[in-house]
Order: sequence, then structure tokens, then C-alpha cells
Amino acid sequence: MPKPRRLKSVTTILLVAALASVVFISAALSRSNANHDTKSILSKNDPSKAQGQSTAQKEFEKIKQQFPKVDYDSPEPVEPAERAKRRNKGKNFDNGFISKKPTHQSSSLSNHWDLGLPALPLAQSDVVLIANTLSRKAFLSNDKSGVYTETSIRIEEVIKGETSSVAKDNQIDIYRTGGVVRYATGEESLFQIVGQNMPLAGKRYLFFLKAIPDSTDYKIITGYELSDFGVKALDTPSQFSEFNGLDESSFLFKVRNTIAQQRP
Repeated sequence: MPKPRRLKSVTTILLVAALASVVFISAALSRSNANHDTKSILSKNDPSKAQGQSTAQKEFEKIKQQFPKVDYDSPEPVEPAERAKRRNKGKNFDNGFISKKPTHQSSSLSNHWDLGLPALPLAQSDVVLIANTLSRKAFLSNDKSGVYTETSIRIEEVIKGETSSVAKDNQIDIYRTGGVVRYATGEESLFQIVGQNMPLAGKRYLFFLKAIPDSTDYKIITGYELSDFGVKALDTPSQFSEFNGLDESSFLFKVRNTIAQQRP
């Protein structure tokens, strides 16, 4: 009779030990999951990451404000002459890179436009002038794949390439790829070429311009804002920062002197 009691005691001890092991393992797993969840929550709500994203978003919005907006579904002009004029200009920006539908993101085209371009691209320019910017407006190309900005300027001085239309006190329009496209959903996407900014209205600039083939219009190669605070490059590639902060008179002396040296 003692033997069965001993067997029963051993069996009871083994069951208690097994139950304790299960409880211990469950508690360990629970602690592990809790720690994992805590890490996930901390990661998602990391103040430094949130602050970084907020700063980047603010910087992006600041850049976006430099570009005028156009509705993707905006109709063509009703007046025939204005419609023909817009089509004539819009064809120069066909085969672009904008999205036909909202993509919840903006897009920048990197085409190495500044490769080999000097800080003062005089040889590459058909016209070099000082002008005041009056207004700007964004338009879609004829095939609605491109967006461009038309900037109206009043010419103060033509340093190179004067013509009957490109002359002091004349008002002309100059062009550059880029703009903010607003879709029917209300979403807005910025499309630009990497490194190229848009001149602001109500400012004074030195512009380097290139004639658009089969047109009387000009595209902006680059430019420099002129103000009492000194010269400021319009575009961001490093070569254009050479004159940042320089006073206007010294800068324009450099420009004119370089042109004189290039003349035969």
C-alpha cells in the first residue's frame, strides 16, 4: 500500500512543476510582447523623428510657395487669338513629366542641366538683362504632360542681345519649366527640375536667357536676385553660390567685364 501513495505524490509534484513552467513561460512571453509593443510605440512617436519630418515638410512648403499654381482641368482660353497664342507657347513644354492623376507626391526631374555651366553663363545666353518681375502664372503644355511658368518682366537694362523687342523699358514674358498642379480632388503636386527655382514677383534680377527655337520667346537659364542685401543666386547648384552676398555694383562690374573680354 505505501508504494501507490508514493507514486501519487510523485505524480502530483510533476504536475505542479509543469503548471509552474507554463505560468513562467506565459509571463515571460507577456513581458516580451509588452516590451516589443512599448518599443514600437516609442518608435512611432519618437519626438526627434516627428520633429525632423515637420522641419522637412516646412522646408518643402517653403519651396512650393515659390511656384505658381495651375488647375489640371483648367479649360483652354475661349478667345481664338489667346487660345492660339497659348498653344504656340505650350508646345515648347510638351512631353513633360507630370502625372495625369493625383499621386500624393511631388516630382523633380534631374536632367543635369547645370553640368558644365559656369556661374556666369554668358556664352550660353542669347540675352543678358536686368529686369523687374511683375507677375507670374503657371500653365499646362498642350498635351498636359508639362507645366511651365510665364513670368512678365519690365526691362531695366539689356547687357547682351538687345533687339527691338528686348530693349529698355519694354515688357516681355520669359519662361521656365515648373509649377504646382492642382487636381480636381484638391491635391496639389509640385513639378520642377532639380536645382531650378522660380523667380518671385516684385523682385529685381539679372537674367541669363536662351531663345526658344522657332519662337520669339526666351527661357531662363539662370539668374541672380539684386537687392540692398547683396546678390543672391536664383538656383541651387554650387557654382552659382560664388557671388552670393556680393554687392550689386561689384557683381555687375564682373559681368560687364567678362562680356567685354569675350568680344572678338
